[in-house]
Amino acid sequence: MKVAWVCYYPAHLIPDRENLLRDRTRHPVPWVSLQAPLVARTPGIELHVITVGRHYPTDDHFSHDGISFHFLKVPLVPRVLLWYQVDRVRVRQCLRNINPDVVHGFGTESGYGYAAASSHYPSVIMMQGLQSEIFGAMGNSRWRQPHLVIPLTLERLTVKLGRNFICETSFSERFVRRLNSTANIYRLRTPVRAEFFAVERNPPSDDVPVLLFVGTLLREKGLEVLLHSFADVLKVFPRAQLRIVGHSPFSYDRFLQSLLVRLKIQEHVVMCGFLNIKELVHHFAEASLLVLPSFMDTAPNVVAEAQVAGLPVVATNVGGIPEMIEPGVTGILVQQRAAESLTGGLLKLLRDCNLRKAIATAARARSRAEYCPDHQVAKLLDIYQTVLSLS
Repeated sequence: MKVAWVCYYPAHLIPDRENLLRDRTRHPVPWVSLQAPLVARTPGIELHVITVGRHYPTDDHFSHDGISFHFLKVPLVPRVLLWYQVDRVRVRQCLRNINPDVVHGFGTESGYGYAAASSHYPSVIMMQGLQSEIFGAMGNSRWRQPHLVIPLTLERLTVKLGRNFICETSFSERFVRRLNSTANIYRLRTPVRAEFFAVERNPPSDDVPVLLFVGTLLREKGLEVLLHSFADVLKVFPRAQLRIVGHSPFSYDRFLQSLLVRLKIQEHVVMCGFLNIKELVHHFAEASLLVLPSFMDTAPNVVAEAQVAGLPVVATNVGGIPEMIEPGVTGILVQQRAAESLTGGLLKLLRDCNLRKAIATAARARSRAEYCPDHQVAKLLDIYQTVLSLS
């Protein structure tokens, strides 16, 4: 079977392709980079990965690790302003040369899912961040985001156009059903990288707790609520530390820094920036808990990674998160946008060592089978066979 993935692929993970490193993005995109080699090593599968970018000097077609890569250059004009139409045309040209049996598009928030759904080949779309739901959860601040109009429109068009969708949660499935009642839905989890299965926990003592946040530093991730809540946690645990891991747009980073000073907690908060996997699992091993105060999240990878690593999680009761956490058993759920609720959830875990251990043990036991890479990739290949049989 010849399979074509249409997605962003992290070029920095491919050795000896210096010409591609003008793309400054360093996110590992584990839902792609972890699964691609496993799919490619499957007997009878020929995997092609198509990605587009403004910063590639030329088109580049090559093979690595059993995968045929196609990095396509598009004009320097912001792709969103062109409604990703150039992306779609370039992807369709590449697909004609490959002539795949199945096309797998990742995400609906950019041109990749749209290009797959409109390719005229049997296709399946992986639902990821739901821009419409995130936009709706942003409150009044959403009107400061007029640039989202095009991605929001494209997302709805892609879902209406597609026939087959992979959803991690019922939350995602309901979103697809609202726009496309006849779609075929397949449930599949995004697997977790092996490094998180190998984490050996070494948490700090109870009186010096370490709270960990991991994610892109955006307003909708609830960072401001977290900082206000952490200020209250310090009143009970004055030696506590909050580590914030992730990339932040410069303007929002300056705002967060000023908020730290205003709350007088700057000496207790470490802004770690973006970290590689080795550095990240080090923090997973040392933290007391993971905190995720998002206003909206579909199925955050960091929750699954924490559960696999045996790191207790406190997260907001939004989107697909409640399907990943059983309250009081595999994690703690709190209200969104509510510092008091978040503080209560954090203190509940920080005050009870036995509860932290029980939650970590239960979450780890459940998640290790659920997010096993080999198991999920086998299910993905079954989905391809079904999509092909229905075409």
